[in-house]
Amino acid sequence: MIIISNALVLGATPETHPNAPLIGYQNLVTPGNVTSDTADADYPVTNLANPITAPGARWQAADTTAQTVSVNVATVEPIDYIAIARHNLGSAAISVTVEGSTNDGADWFELVQEVLLANDAPALFRFEPQALTDIRLSLGEGAAPAEIAVLYTGLLLALQRRIYVGHTPMPFGRSAKIVNGRSEGGDFLGRIITSEQRATSVDIKNLTPSWYRAFMDPFIEASKETPFFFAWRPGDYPDETGFAWMTNEPQPQNSRRNGMMQIELQMTGIAP
Repeated sequence: MIIISNALVLGATPETHPNAPLIGYQNLVTPGNVTSDTADADYPVTNLANPITAPGARWQAADTTAQTVSVNVATVEPIDYIAIARHNLGSAAISVTVEGSTNDGADWFELVQEVLLANDAPALFRFEPQALTDIRLSLGEGAAPAEIAVLYTGLLLALQRRIYVGHTPMPFGRSAKIVNGRSEGGDFLGRIITSEQRATSVDIKNLTPSWYRAFMDPFIEASKETPFFFAWRPGDYPDETGFAWMTNEPQPQNSRRNGMMQIELQMTGIAP
């Protein structure tokens, strides 16, 4: 899911178009700059500084009261998103507001308005690019202690070309390992899903040589180790956002005499 700040104005240029595909791979969260109001002793807030989505690698609040999770980004470079994955904010009915500070947390202002997420799928909050000293999630009271496994914040990569046809949105790219039960007589005894994930691919064409080298290639290099948030058509389908990792080794090709480039991304992501 993508939640857009009410203050963000998108334009008609390729990168600022509402349906420009978005990739959130830059992450300024570290074990030393992330804090929370409370944390369960077994699930410290420093767990948010790694992209592991396993149950034991999450942050969990100590109780069901309102919480804040803060990151001291302290950068002069602009940032425009914060994103979460493997959380329970939807199912536990925990509201979320994104706030920022420019004076080391002495004062806070709203970046993205309060929202109640519809489910526990990956969520990306987008706001106007700006330099901040701190950014935080302000979480309301819930039916259970808040849980988040992955927290990213930084500057989004908006792809130069939009995606139209031939793409399977990540929530629909269901891939599962299933054990079939069958009796000696051949009767069907049921099926057990042992694991489930989401998979998709994107074929991106007509990228200008200078844009690819300046913006796309740093992402391709980072994706060898770094998972990322991906939204294929955020304006029309904001709910179809995933947290994924690359499963191929993308290599660009020159596709036209003028140097235009193309590249295929194959990715697998977590199931909500």
